[in-house]
Amino acid sequence: MKKLIIIIFGLSFMASVSYARPTVVRMCSDPWPPLNVGKVGEMATGGYAVKTLTEIFKRLNIKLELPIRPWKQCLKLVEHGQMDGLQSCVYSKGRAHYLDTTDPWVIGKGSWYYMKEKFPNGFEWESYDDFKGYKIVGYAGSAYGEDVDNAVKRGVLKLHRAKNAESAIKVLAAGVHDFYLDFNLTGDYLFRNAGLKDKYMSPKKPLYVNSQRFCIGKKSPIHDLIPEINEKLSELKTEGFIVNIFKGRP
Repeated sequence: MKKLIIIIFGLSFMASVSYARPTVVRMCSDPWPPLNVGKVGEMATGGYAVKTLTEIFKRLNIKLELPIRPWKQCLKLVEHGQMDGLQSCVYSKGRAHYLDTTDPWVIGKGSWYYMKEKFPNGFEWESYDDFKGYKIVGYAGSAYGEDVDNAVKRGVLKLHRAKNAESAIKVLAAGVHDFYLDFNLTGDYLFRNAGLKDKYMSPKKPLYVNSQRFCIGKKSPIHDLIPEINEKLSELKTEGFIVNIFKGRP
């Protein structure tokens, strides 16, 4: 009987350890204002994704740390279980073997930005062929999707990559390039910050529609909490929390 009690106690203990909730969670990102704001090597200081994550884990009663690192480093850390997840991301087949995603927390679109001065009558497009002969700028490390990659390979699009988004916007505003590619939630913010609030436009047709999610590593102890994270995310949407944070500063 004593042996049976010891075995049952041991199994109960192991189960409680296996399903113990983490006390600290670490979610990584590179700087991507206005969604993630901060300096590489330090903790995030703001951003709409940061504010949303902070509120979710506050409601889960789990301490949250949000380090800012280079993007590729973040991916490796999550893949090897040294970081719990990514502060904001999109679903990717290439990362599905080590990452799962939450429900979307915000939906945006890819935009072809141009300066009003260069196209006073506006610009609309139907196919990538409409951009033939124009110079397009993006920035290093940014992914624009298979369709854009294929159009570049076919020679339909001439895509130059600046070192970062701010540099890309500067060369667009200077007239060196005709179009700039970016996610609208970040692009709009960067144009306003550059003092170009009323000087840029983008076509009605988007480059893509993009669901931003929180990515959780499969090796992380919070992987089992994805349903709870989605539940808290649903609460925030219902309460208007996410809509309201986008009305303020990141």
